Amino acid sequence: MAGEYILSIDAGTTNCKAVIFDRSGEITGKSSIRMVSYYPREGWVEQNPYFIISAVKKVISQAIKIAGIDPGDIESAGITNQRETTVIWNRKTGVPIYNAIVWQDRRTENVMRKMENYITVIEEKTGLRPDPYFSAGKIQWILDNVEGAREKASKEELAFGTVDSWLLFNMAGSGPHSTDYTNASRTMLYNIRKLEWDNEMLELFNIPDSLLPEVEPSLNDFGSISISPGKEIPVYAIIGDQQSALFGHAAISKGMAKNTYGTGSFMLANTGNNIPATGSLIGTIAYGLEYKKVSYAVEGSIFSAGSSIDWMKNILNVKSYDKLEEMALKAHSSNAYLVPAFTGLGSPYWDPTARGTIVGLTHSTGRNEMARMAYESVAYQTEDVLQEVKKVTPVKELKVDGGLTRSQFLMQLQSNLSGLNIIKTNTTEITATGSAYIAGLASGFWKLDQLGAMSSTERKFSPDNSSGGARSGYFGWKQAVAISFGWEN
Repeated sequence: MAGEYILSIDAGTTNCKAVIFDRSGEITGKSSIRMVSYYPREGWVEQNPYFIISAVKKVISQAIKIAGIDPGDIESAGITNQRETTVIWNRKTGVPIYNAIVWQDRRTENVMRKMENYITVIEEKTGLRPDPYFSAGKIQWILDNVEGAREKASKEELAFGTVDSWLLFNMAGSGPHSTDYTNASRTMLYNIRKLEWDNEMLELFNIPDSLLPEVEPSLNDFGSISISPGKEIPVYAIIGDQQSALFGHAAISKGMAKNTYGTGSFMLANTGNNIPATGSLIGTIAYGLEYKKVSYAVEGSIFSAGSSIDWMKNILNVKSYDKLEEMALKAHSSNAYLVPAFTGLGSPYWDPTARGTIVGLTHSTGRNEMARMAYESVAYQTEDVLQEVKKVTPVKELKVDGGLTRSQFLMQLQSNLSGLNIIKTNTTEITATGSAYIAGLASGFWKLDQLGAMSSTERKFSPDNSSGGARSGYFGWKQAVAISFGWEN
């Protein structure tokens, strides 16, 4: 039956997924492929742009097969993607001139140090802080370090895009060069107040405007992607992955907040029509369903969350996450801390020169205590961000998603630290859900007031009597973090 399903393409950092939803918001088919990252030098992180395209095509085909449907049964599609990751390609040939530089990459630290005198104007216009995390420095690096890139850019032969733009260019029949408000707001080149590319930012980073995509609302007709010969699906949504998770939680009212525990950890709180005074956080566009009309969010970005758990799992040679959590639960109380600043620290510290440290070790520190400190590091970093978010907007509860929410130990610790109810959704693919919701709204598949009812709770974690001990441990965490600052000068 035509038009009974929505396809969401989730082109993430660790996994690329395709998820198919029915009219009730239930998942009828999904497929996932592990992404491959390369680390050519210390602090550098890259992916093959062609692998991203092939992975997307493969998971779409597999998800459709698993759902047992025909491509013609799909009403529309949405794309959500890892943000800030930068691809530059030749407009005529479509050939990328360099690998995709991933958001985790830190090679532009020196560039960002030179921007410290411009912190105020950058924050005022873009909502962001000078940090290698964002796209502007990555674009500048490619133009300055790839032979012939500057010359080709001056001749308007090159195109820049985040992963969504790269997918559209390669998979849509007309090859549009477009992005949406949310992805544009992560480049450090986009004025989130005026909703346009900012000439002063382009001049500051020496980036020609001819590279840039057209910026559209997250809900928009982005053309059609070709699934197979004669089979095309209209794309009606593009949204960055963390904003998509916020929308997937139906957090469309001011003050609603979510935290995604993935490779990194990202907390967003909806601030409505108000551009947030961000302090040590960043301001961003939450979504835009209409032209020149958006909702804003305040965001805290933690660079090492799930990656910290993976690192400890490998160090301890533990085979499963369940085993690692079991070890953490057996640990004795300890004043030892892991600060996982493997690629610097994001919110609220913003120190790209910080490096990972373990402090407070004693003769009684064993494997179980090491496992526990990995989980604690994620909870403590999240509490750092939450305290800053509360300064901007009241938060009554925290909705959570991502792979680490499987850890009951972590979720309970988070509730104890924050004093808030932690609401775990029953939807395992919340990032994909957000872009599906927007694509469904665009095609009339769903109405806005239906979304809340489709997002239900799997479990609620409430603060218990051990909260005092959790807070005591947090004070030691702040001392440990201070030791990690300034190691890479």
